[in-house]
Amino acid sequence: MILELMQYQPKLIRIVSRDEDKQYNFKQELSGNPILNKIQFIIGDVRDYERIHSVTKGMDIIFHAAALKQVPSVEDHPYEAVKTNIIGAFNVVTAAVAHKVKNVIAVSTDKAVKPVNAMGMTKALQEKL
Repeated sequence: MILELMQYQPKLIRIVSRDEDKQYNFKQELSGNPILNKIQFIIGDVRDYERIHSVTKGMDIIFHAAALKQVPSVEDHPYEAVKTNIIGAFNVVTAAVAHKVKNVIAVSTDKAVKPVNAMGMTKALQEKL
């Protein structure tokens, strides 16, 4: 998604993730590429409103892709999915409103339509936000 967004020549892209390994690996992939100068890597979690509030300041668009999305894992740990998929999305939307972010685009799933499992249910509720 990031490389696709770079075609639109943004001033800045902030990648906020709690997965430092993925951030490190992506930095390594981009090593030597000038687009790396337009990317900020931030360790953070959508479950932490204060962190999300601080990192959304000054953004024009937010692409919200954080989720617990593996159906078996969500079935085994539904409360974790509620915290990430619903409360995390609420935190993103609330911070976006507070900072007057122009657009929030959330990544979802076909499982949110007529959900039959906990993952689909949490993503359906996320879409309602």
